[in-house]
Order: sequence, then structure tokens, then C-alpha cells
Amino acid sequence: MLPQDLSADTELAFYGGSFTALRDAVRKRYLSFARDLKRAGRIGAIRISTHPAYVDEDVIAELLAYGVDTVELGIQSTDEEVLTLAKRGHGREEIFRAAALLSASPLKWGVQLMVGLPGDTVEKDLRSVAELLPYHPDMARIYPVLVLDHTELGTMYRQNQYAPLSVAEAVAVSGRMFAMFCYASVQVIRMGLQPTEEIASESDALLAGPFHPSFGYLVKSALKREQIAMVLKSRSEGALRILAPKKELPLVFGDHSQNLSLIAEGRDLAVSEGDLPLGTIALVPYDKKKKHEILSVLTWEDFIENYTEQDRSIYCF
Repeated sequence: MLPQDLSADTELAFYGGSFTALRDAVRKRYLSFARDLKRAGRIGAIRISTHPAYVDEDVIAELLAYGVDTVELGIQSTDEEVLTLAKRGHGREEIFRAAALLSASPLKWGVQLMVGLPGDTVEKDLRSVAELLPYHPDMARIYPVLVLDHTELGTMYRQNQYAPLSVAEAVAVSGRMFAMFCYASVQVIRMGLQPTEEIASESDALLAGPFHPSFGYLVKSALKREQIAMVLKSRSEGALRILAPKKELPLVFGDHSQNLSLIAEGRDLAVSEGDLPLGTIALVPYDKKKKHEILSVLTWEDFIENYTEQDRSIYCF
């Protein structure tokens, strides 16, 4: 039962399965329901998530006819070995065919990638991003693999046939993927799974894996640490003050306020709010009275360009 007080900017989303693989009658019933709500002004947009093997010209035409706005592809990886081990039921060909069709259509579309699958490596994760960027997705999600009980992966884990990523490893590779997407102006709309009763630190169902209720925050704060370290290289002064927009001060301090201690290297560092554009950090003298004396500035755009330079060279994007 839908709430009666829906606003026109509400989006109705069908998640949790391969929507376009549903039986015709079931799929069209859902689509008709959503279309009628949209026509009545009770919702403003319709989004679906589906499997790359179930996207073709006819499917796209149907989705457009029913007023669907956005399609997210559960791609996981573009690596053939990873796809086979994950038993996805498709290979690279289906991924790129679906991506090309969606890219050429009026639909907004996005990709859902996973890190830490069996057979996966950092290089494969980064190559997956690089191979999808030429198709110009509008958005992306990055999910680290978690091991749940009563699953095939859970059995593999118990038999020491699969080792999940640590939180630190998952944060590191997700950060590089996030930066690649940022460089290409692709919005990353989520990193990490939404906590549920089944997916939570205290859950008996969660056997292992890099779960953190604020995984996306960990990734962004780690990248902010890299940004600070990059701008610090330009200054020889010992004691410095870091300025950042008020909204981003938590990212500057990092998880458990450890960012500064990880990069200080013996120098005194302080942090203050600064009237700066989002993403930008500046260095000023340590003396708070001299906050107006800007020594160095590094915008988010310049940081991302520098930070991704090596990966862009390796993966040719």
C-alpha cells in the first residue's frame, strides 16, 4: 500500500531482481501501476534495476512506452572469469550490448559494480570501470561483496575456498573506482550496502566481508586524506592549518579523526572552516589569526585529475 501523501518528486523504483526478465503479464502489471501513478502526478519518475542479458530494443521500447525514466544494470564486473565464477548467466558481450543500447536511448542509465568477487582483483575492478565509461552511464553504484550464511559463497568461505576483502582493501579499491567515475562526470549514487536486519555487524547471517554502515563515508574520507596529502607536498612549512567548507570538515578529520595523524609526518596540523567551494581545501599558516593568508589551494577537480592520472594511463580512458 502506497502512502497517500506522495509528492510529485517521488520516484518509484523496482529493485531486488531482474525486472525485465519477469513474465510479460507480471512485468506489465507493475509497469501499468507505475505509469498510472506518474500520469496522476503522484510520483515523478520510475526506475528499474535489471540484468544485462534481458535488455534489447524491444525491452527499451516497452520501458519508454510505460514512462520509465532510469534503468540500472547489475553488471558486477566486465571480466569474463569473474562473471563465470559468479554464475551471472552472461558474459562481456551481453554487458556491452545492453550498455550500447541504453546509451543510445533517451533513458537515463547506471551501472552497479561489485568488488571482491571470486576471481576478482583490483586491476579487474578498475578495468571494469574503464571499459564502461565509453558508454557514458549517468550514474554508478559500488558494492563490496559480503558473505552471507546459507549461500554458496558462505559454503566456499567456510571451506577456505574464498577470502573476502578487508574493509581497508574494499575502501582502497572503491576509492580508485569512485575517482575514475568522478573524472568522467559519472555520479556515484551509493557505495556499500544499506544496513538491514540481515546485513549488520551483529547479524548471525553475515559471516564475513567488508561491511560498514557508513562505507561511502569511509571511501570519501580516505580520498580527502589523499587530497590533503597531495597539497601538503607543495609546502615545506612545518606547522600548517587546513581550511575546508564546513560541510566537509568530517571528511577532513576522517574516521575516528585519524586522517591528520596518518599524514602529519611530524608536522603540526590544524583544521578550520573556510569559505571555499565544496571539494576545495586550502593551506594557511598555523596561526589562526592568519587564516586569510592562503598558501596553497587544491580543488576537487584538480585533485581528481592528478589522482587518476596513473590509472587513466594504464586503463586508457
